[in-house]
Amino acid sequence: MSLPKIYLDNNATTPLDDRVKTAISDALDLWANPSSNNENALNAAKAILESRNHLAEMFHVKTEDVVFTSGGTESNNWVIEGAIRSVRKNGKKPHVVTTNIEHPSIINPLQRRENDGEITVTYVSINPLTGFVTPESVLQAVTSDTCLVTVMLANNETGVLQPVSEICQLIRNKFKENSPFLHSDVAQAAGKIPIDVKLLGVNAVTVVGHKFYGPRNGALIYSSKSARLPPVVLGGNQESGLRSGTENTPMIVGLGEAARIYNEGSSNIESVLTQNRDYFEELLVKRLRNSHLIHFLGSPRLPNTSSVAFLDYPSHGCDLLEKCQTFNASTGAACHKNECSPILKACGISFALASKTVRISFGRSTKLAEIETVVDELVKLCSSENK
Repeated sequence: MSLPKIYLDNNATTPLDDRVKTAISDALDLWANPSSNNENALNAAKAILESRNHLAEMFHVKTEDVVFTSGGTESNNWVIEGAIRSVRKNGKKPHVVTTNIEHPSIINPLQRRENDGEITVTYVSINPLTGFVTPESVLQAVTSDTCLVTVMLANNETGVLQPVSEICQLIRNKFKENSPFLHSDVAQAAGKIPIDVKLLGVNAVTVVGHKFYGPRNGALIYSSKSARLPPVVLGGNQESGLRSGTENTPMIVGLGEAARIYNEGSSNIESVLTQNRDYFEELLVKRLRNSHLIHFLGSPRLPNTSSVAFLDYPSHGCDLLEKCQTFNASTGAACHKNECSPILKACGISFALASKTVRISFGRSTKLAEIETVVDELVKLCSSENK
């Protein structure tokens, strides 16, 4: 009987924490409509409020700043539609500033509206030497017609952190009360590094539960003094009228439990992830020497993410992963010889390097011995394929 593979694809999704599973299971008994006025309904509403409190603590905001959604895609689409709708009332053609490495739930809605002639968009390019945009380049793209600036906090493939706080500070210093709505998709960073919405300087952030051991739902979290975007999902006025739809109590409770677990152990989580990533990269240097390349090694990165090109492997990264027997990881692109990750391409990485790149994303429970096993197999594959 073969052993289960070591899971190193935590940027795609994390497994449910056992405590989250228990919380969700227990909350299935809270089946009453939280908007009703009976004992069961009040218990459901109380559980939702408790979850909201845990999210508020995690992101250093007030309880009422947390708005639950179905996930990151909904939250990002809401931000785009809400910001654009606010400007349409003024008779101006909305302008949006973003980067060319955002998640598809940002890029695709913007491109569709751009193609339909509804808006104009400036896609700020990444500095190929660092993997992040410069705050000055984003500021330069902002005009008096800009209604939204959205820049992710951490890229899911390279792990590189974007200078969101510096970007927001420059924009607010220049445009003051006329600043556009400032948003960051922090889905990939949440649960890995501390996030203070106020210190980021944004109006709102997108949060996704399944990136930090929670269920597949999420939230749009506002800074405490930020104006709210107009609702897109209309109906029963749930979530203080901002996002209608009867609350999915068990999933909200699970998300809250994931936040509670992070709050309880946040001081240790980042150091554990950093230890795993650094040990892996140190072993690669010792065992593979110059036959590998870690993208943006000198840039600020997520503590769990290593984007590595295996230079001596004769085929593409997907082929390498298909041959791996001990672990699961990803490439960030469809597995075709003539394709590579569009994110890596946007970062200025050549096709030759991008096509040989594998993303390793460690989890909280990854063991050092497991990392040694993974490196052993990578060395074996890279060596045997060249004999």
